[in-house]
Amino acid sequence: MEEFQNSNYDQSKMLKKYFKPDYSGLFNKIKNIKVPVKNEILIGLLDGNWHSELDLIRIAKRQQKYMGAVTLGMMINSLNNVLKNDYVEKRMIDGKLYYKISDNYVGLTRAAFNKYKFKLD
Repeated sequence: MEEFQNSNYDQSKMLKKYFKPDYSGLFNKIKNIKVPVKNEILIGLLDGNWHSELDLIRIAKRQQKYMGAVTLGMMINSLNNVLKNDYVEKRMIDGKLYYKISDNYVGLTRAAFNKYKFKLD
C-alpha cells in the first residue's frame, strides 16, 4: 500500500481552513457594538434560548422609551447585516415571533461581552 506523500499538505493549515474557522473578525464586530439598546438585546439573548419579541421589546424599552416591533426587527436585521451571517435567528412559534442567537455564536458572544464588561470596569 502506498503512503500519501505530498509536500503541499500542511495539516494545521487544513484544520484552520476547514474545521476551525477564524472568529476574530466577528468577535471584534460584536465587541465594538456601541448602541446601548443593541447591547441590552444581545445580553438578553446570551442564554442561548428562544425569547419572544415582547420580552426583547421590554428589555429594549429600559434603554429607549419608544421601542416597538418594527424597531426591534430593524435592529435584528442590522445586526445580521453588520455581522454578515444569520447571527440572530428568528422563528414563528404558536403565531408569535421568537429570537435567539445562533448556537454557533453563543459562546463567542459571551466572550465578547465579558471582554466588553471588563473594559468598562
